Amino acid sequence: MVAGIAVTASGLVMTAELNGDFLAYDAASGKLLDRVPTGMPVGGGVISYQTGGKQRIAAAAGLEDRILGSHGKPAVIVFGL
Repeated sequence: MVAGIAVTASGLVMTAELNGDFLAYDAASGKLLDRVPTGMPVGGGVISYQTGGKQRIAAAAGLEDRILGSHGKPAVIVFGL
């Protein structure tokens, strides 16, 4: 796992894996709350932001790395909460 980690005020911890799974955890218990397959290796930042009164989570995906053996095309994936 090389993706960034984002923590929200509501107690969510979010990150992603090189296999393309985006993960959401409960910060207090460490329990995995959700696993969303993106279909792309995620190796960049994960951020939380608000727009239009709604919280969003974005992740840089499509990591192309010869050393890690990941292949993809750069993309930003955005989730709404």
